Amino acid sequence: MHPIDALRPRAGVAPIAALRRDGVSEHALRTARERGQIFSVRRGWVALAGADPMLVAAARRGVMLTCVTLAARRGLWVLEQDGPHVAAHPKSGRARVDRGVVHWNVPVFPRDRESCEDSLENALIQVARCQPYEQALVVWESALKKKMLDPQVLARVPLPPAARRMLADARPFADAGTETIFLTRLRWLDVPIVPQVWVLGHRVDFLLGERLVV
Repeated sequence: MHPIDALRPRAGVAPIAALRRDGVSEHALRTARERGQIFSVRRGWVALAGADPMLVAAARRGVMLTCVTLAARRGLWVLEQDGPHVAAHPKSGRARVDRGVVHWNVPVFPRDRESCEDSLENALIQVARCQPYEQALVVWESALKKKMLDPQVLARVPLPPAARRMLADARPFADAGTETIFLTRLRWLDVPIVPQVWVLGHRVDFLLGERLVV
């Protein structure tokens, strides 16, 4: 197999060991390097010319994209980022970053060590621990709305308290992060607040009590 064909399904960045399992020979790797089709990222890792810079940077530093960074890459609502958020195992001695946040932890779900991106489940768990409640809830409700998260799967694993709270509070109704924020900030009112309700043939964002429509 040609290195380019083996790298494309792996987002353009992969360890050489994985490519060798796919049938890429040492000769093919050497030839692709000489032709400028691939380049060495770090010892044991290569990437396609023009590969995603964030994945290349993660591979070079021995980390995985996670938390709000991965959520944003998946198209979820993220209010703000203070630089890239990456994950590294607590016993990883080679992980390093120049900016951003490193989350040193043992993941709840096993990580693919041949990928530079964490699973969405691990990223959401990290979001719950890393971000303020309101901002984290925005991300979780976005994942539920887009049907990218299976609550039943998460309910069966030992979640940390912050993620367990997100799982209990998040609802799949918000069409935008602003709706999540709106509802969160008005929950103190002693009136029913119903999201995404139909009134006289029109769907509205919220019905507060019996008369106030937002």
